[in-house]
Amino acid sequence: MEYSASAMKYSLWFVETRETARMLQDSSAEEVRNTVIEENIYQQRDRSRTINEYGCIIRRLEAIPEKLKALLLKTDVSTAKLIVLISAMASDRLFFELMHDVYRRKLHLGEEEFKDADWNIFIKDKRDQNDLVAGWTEGTIKRIKSSYVRYLVDSGLIQKEGTRRKRIIRPYIDPELRLILLQESMAGYLHALTGEQ
Repeated sequence: MEYSASAMKYSLWFVETRETARMLQDSSAEEVRNTVIEENIYQQRDRSRTINEYGCIIRRLEAIPEKLKALLLKTDVSTAKLIVLISAMASDRLFFELMHDVYRRKLHLGEEEFKDADWNIFIKDKRDQNDLVAGWTEGTIKRIKSSYVRYLVDSGLIQKEGTRRKRIIRPYIDPELRLILLQESMAGYLHALTGEQ
């Protein structure tokens, strides 16, 4: 999977993702798309934003196994938010690597804060390793970082305190979620959320 800067225009969209997954139980992706657009299910201001949001959500849902989609619909809100976050990781290589390489390490070492320096070091390394990322503007990098921080706040993995401090929250991992991730060869995603090696 190639790196992409598309995250700069996306949110976690937890409620919308769960509703889309629910609708997909009884309808095809095309039928759900039409309903979402015609009835403005996502409550966007214009049609193009709705189409863009649906495209992102369906890509994320297609990136996770059926067992995770089923759990998304029946589990508690905290676990469901983690599943939506996993779907974002599964469809966005840069975000997965941020979670696996930076967030996981911080949990493993018992660090309590996600700092701007962590992001800066991570993105510098990616720029050194990849020409596509190296070509992104500072504005693009800043917007991607902002989106990723929102994902983490919305999923409960960090808590913003003031304008700069981002406190790391170690998530509770439901045993069924853990089992599914292991069964579906997604241990890297589990480790990204738990700090396990």
